Amino acid sequence: MRKTGYLLLRLWIRIALWCYFSKISRSGLAHIPKDKPLLFLANHQNALLDALLIAVRGPRKIYFLTRSDVFNNPLLKRFFEFLQMIPIYRMRDGIGSLQQNKTIFEYCSRLLQRGEAILIFPEGNHSLKRKVRPLSKGFTRFLFAALEKNPQLDIRLLPLGFNYDNAVNFPDKVSVWYGKDLRVLDYYDKEKEATSVSRMKTAVFQELTTLTTHIADDEMHDGLVRHFKRGGLDFLDPVAINRAVMEMPKAPQEGVMVLESPSKRGIGEWAFNILNFPITLIWAFAIRPKIKELEFVSTVRFMWFLLLFPLYYLMLAVLLIYYLGISGATIIVAGHFLFNIGLVKLRS
Repeated sequence: MRKTGYLLLRLWIRIALWCYFSKISRSGLAHIPKDKPLLFLANHQNALLDALLIAVRGPRKIYFLTRSDVFNNPLLKRFFEFLQMIPIYRMRDGIGSLQQNKTIFEYCSRLLQRGEAILIFPEGNHSLKRKVRPLSKGFTRFLFAALEKNPQLDIRLLPLGFNYDNAVNFPDKVSVWYGKDLRVLDYYDKEKEATSVSRMKTAVFQELTTLTTHIADDEMHDGLVRHFKRGGLDFLDPVAINRAVMEMPKAPQEGVMVLESPSKRGIGEWAFNILNFPITLIWAFAIRPKIKELEFVSTVRFMWFLLLFPLYYLMLAVLLIYYLGISGATIIVAGHFLFNIGLVKLRS
């Protein structure tokens, strides 16, 4: 029963993501090992959406290590646990809470010994900056714990990169690039643990910088992003963008650094807001102002639409059936939905 519920929830989220993004592309899905203990290691830009984009596509059932504070809401806690998300504790959660990570790492070690797949964001935080940040060594702890139990366990690491056109915007575009798997035993030496950690982090970091945009110099970052956008470069293609970064020794100077802001509203966005004003009005005036971190804007917006649009269409259908009958209600509701999808997809 739980398995059926998981598959239905996964299908629901997959459809919702397709409706939410104007374009989702994936590269390298064939690189995912189907029968090895596997650790996905991804850059982290867009809060929960990063995990959901991986959860709904691919040949593996995945467990996710997620920042613990998102489990504070009891309703969301059940939702996240159903999606096989596991809380990971950070210093900001309190020094005492860090002790709970020992239990979490032991659990992850057991998952790997069972041949399961886990996703972790080794940067340890999220940011809209288009760069790979220094990696934490936390992911190596449960790798080594698993190898202590089974020294011949063939664990694979699979770096993957998220590339958003502009993660604050709706609708947005995203590409997910899967790298080639790395064999942990090629980097692990039980007698030289510190060296093993360093080699593993370096290999993953280097791979990530080819799978997502990597503008290492913070002073150049915003100027380069604006310059590439004006030049029409596609941020869904990290190879092309990183080549352009290497070929440009100096970024255009544009004053004080600021993160990318949402684009100006076009006719399509105005049409979407008017057509869906009960939902978009509450979002704009009651929910959006309460979001303090830009990295959470897209995730909260997606969750809001995910929960409210089905109810919205149900209420609209009931009301229209009362006045127009089933045929009239079906035509209007279907037309409304298709028009919404058209407005989203035309932004691709």
